[in-house]
Amino acid sequence: MASTTMSGWRAAADPDDLREYDRFGPWIDKVQDLSDMPRRFRPWWPELEGADYVLKVPRHYDRAQVRPGMDLYESVIAVDRDRLCVLRAEVGEVVRRDVARGDVVASIRHSNLLYGRWSLLLADGDRLDMEFNTVSQATVAEVDRFLMSSGEGRSTVTAAPVDRPQNHFFGSIITALNAEEPSRVRLVHVEEPDEPCLTDRNRRRRSTGAMILHTPDELLIFNRDAATRSLFRRTNYAFNIVRVPFRRMTSFELHRAQPASPARFSHLVLTCDRQRIVQAVLTPPDDVADLLSAYGVPCRPSDRD
Repeated sequence: MASTTMSGWRAAADPDDLREYDRFGPWIDKVQDLSDMPRRFRPWWPELEGADYVLKVPRHYDRAQVRPGMDLYESVIAVDRDRLCVLRAEVGEVVRRDVARGDVVASIRHSNLLYGRWSLLLADGDRLDMEFNTVSQATVAEVDRFLMSSGEGRSTVTAAPVDRPQNHFFGSIITALNAEEPSRVRLVHVEEPDEPCLTDRNRRRRSTGAMILHTPDELLIFNRDAATRSLFRRTNYAFNIVRVPFRRMTSFELHRAQPASPARFSHLVLTCDRQRIVQAVLTPPDDVADLLSAYGVPCRPSDRD
């Protein structure tokens, strides 16, 4: 009886709705043609079909909850060589935002088990955030790499070699980044996790560690979201990969800990127009400062005195 009911239910569904229902899952899907485009966003397809990437981002529904014809996708994102277009399905309307590709100065890929968030940092200080299931991490990484790439000639500037981290998770991140990047990722600065440290309020903590890497085009920062953890709570699955093209940086600063102490954090600050990216470090990353200077990124003089 259940099988007959299911057969009748599928037979009664609109073929386009049924196709979308059958493909629906927690993953971000690429839109290849009009039939792939969620019905609510189809009026924009003639304009977006020539984009290098058109992605549809699913709503957070359990598979068992959905039926053909439901509004299954919360947004559509189109990326081409000149711009980024984001369409979001709000109550009763679709809200559109267009951003020039040159206004995207950095990106952050956040991951915490199955939860992911892709953030695009804009030159005016604003940001665009997209939440996704991390089963789509490879798709997001591919589009992120395309969006942040310059298409220009590559620099030959490299930093002095740094030993690979002893922490196995940090090492696996380097391996994963090398698999993503067309050119080898080079490690510039590494801080192993679990070092004794102090917060700004002089509370004893353990550090979560960080790495700063680079390719010929950009600086990559890997961190564990929070710079410190409790002395007693160890479990932390969250991490960020921050991507900042050298050509988008307008200046940098290195704020050394005051008073100087190996347990106190210094801060590397990257400025991209009105956007500021701050990374806490226990050891001042002088090699990173030298690398940025070699790429022609200005350092504010008072911060290196």
